[in-house]
Amino acid sequence: MPHLQSLWSEVQQKWGDKVVFLCVNIGDDKKVIEEWWSQEKFTLRAVQQEGDAVSRAFGVQAYPTNYILGPDGKVLWRAVGFDEDNLEVMRKTIEAGVRIEN
Repeated sequence: MPHLQSLWSEVQQKWGDKVVFLCVNIGDDKKVIEEWWSQEKFTLRAVQQEGDAVSRAFGVQAYPTNYILGPDGKVLWRAVGFDEDNLEVMRKTIEAGVRIEN
C-alpha cells in the first residue's frame, strides 16, 4: 500500500483530478481501515464495498488485485498481487489513459 500511496501522490501532483485511485476493501471492519489509513497517513480514497458486488463485477479472485481503467471505463491494465516492478508499467498506463482523455 505505501507504494500505491507514493504513486498516487505523484499522479495527483501531475494530473490532479484527471486520475482517481480507489482502494476497494472487502471483509475488514470500517473502523480498522480508518485507523490504519490515519496511522499510515494514506490519502488514497478507500471504499468499503458491501457484500462482494464490486469484486464479482471485476472477477477478483485474490487480493490485492489492481486495475487501471481508461476514461471510457475499459480495463487498461490488471495485476494480481503487488510487485514493485509494476509501478513503472502503472505509471505508463496511467499516462496513456490521460492522453486518451485529452
